Amino acid sequence: MLILNFKTYKEATGKNALIIAQIAEKISEQTGVNIIVVPQPTDIYQIKRAVGIEVWAQYLDPIDPDRHTGFISPYALQQVGATGVLINHSEKKLALKEIEKRVKYAKKYGLTTLVLTDSAEEVEKINLMEPDYIGYEKEELIAGDVSIIEVEGPNIENILDKIDHPLIIGSGIKEKEDIIESLKIGAKGVILASGIIKAQDVEEKILELAKAFKEF
Repeated sequence: MLILNFKTYKEATGKNALIIAQIAEKISEQTGVNIIVVPQPTDIYQIKRAVGIEVWAQYLDPIDPDRHTGFISPYALQQVGATGVLINHSEKKLALKEIEKRVKYAKKYGLTTLVLTDSAEEVEKINLMEPDYIGYEKEELIAGDVSIIEVEGPNIENILDKIDHPLIIGSGIKEKEDIIESLKIGAKGVILASGIIKAQDVEEKILELAKAFKEF
């Protein structure tokens, strides 16, 4: 699976978010590769009305609908069409007890969970929370020119030995070779952002990366 995080980039906000999601859907249909887009919550509804691929949220709060001004409820995400959520991204870190709360609430509302961590030590604890996917990324490599697969190969292999849930790899992944190596080592897929959002030709880049899954 290829998970595309829109973050809060201008290039992936509003109308631009919709365009990228439509491109992702087109290429997913062409290649048969599962491409998931992760826009800001303000763009989820418009995207889900236009595309059939999965749309995940970047964050949620562990709450039920009630008096929670300024929070993002899993119920609201479910109602606008989100089918999954990122938890504990390096840019939105949480304590382990907060991660666990969000996994429980996401499950309560039928949302697929991808719990991310940059700590190999945390992996076993997160695994016990029973998320759908575990993500491994290194904060210092995010949006950089060095892929995590180049420097973290042994750690990733150790992580795979310790978990029961599919592993998603992120940070610094920009080329199809990064994806192929990630799959070879045992990952289920990758999560990336700037490697696509900041590309000169977004459609060409998504197609290039999707083809890596077919070459593996």
